[in-house]
Amino acid sequence: MTESHLYLLIATIIATAIIIFATIYYFTNRWVEVQREKIKASQMPIRENKPQGTDLKRHFFPLQVDAYQRMVLFLERIAPNNMIIRLSNPGLPARAFQQKLLENIRQEYDHNLAQQIFISKTAWANVQASKEEIVKIINMASINLGDTALANDLAKNIFEITAQLKAQPTDQAIDFLKSELNQILG
Repeated sequence: MTESHLYLLIATIIATAIIIFATIYYFTNRWVEVQREKIKASQMPIRENKPQGTDLKRHFFPLQVDAYQRMVLFLERIAPNNMIIRLSNPGLPARAFQQKLLENIRQEYDHNLAQQIFISKTAWANVQASKEEIVKIINMASINLGDTALANDLAKNIFEITAQLKAQPTDQAIDFLKSELNQILG
């Protein structure tokens, strides 16, 4: 190895070390600044960070309206007629289709679970009762189906059961949600 190669190697090592040191120095200083900002923010009086009175209502109201909208959408998505049309697979065995319908309800429900924070307890109870009624309808429709029954047979039974009802469970809950939201809107 020649002397010029040795100097070049040393210069490369020193340049790399300087770059690494500068990077560590920059990120360490940035981290310290962020920590100082966190400490400063945590020492602020709590009242200054919270919206007060009408400000709280102003921030809460759009979330509340959104929750009512999402609950109506949830109920529309789990309405038996809408679900059957959306998830229909005529060649699927009835038991598999039943599980598919129940799983869809479970997923939709889990996805909207947090909305109960923004609606009344009565509204949430109506939503839950509607969901449970739909689960019962699906399970009732599958009781007398044989092992060779297909999804169309289950769908037909569900349609027959829902046709006998005075009002659909989802429609009742949607009407309640609309009524309650209209009261809130005043």
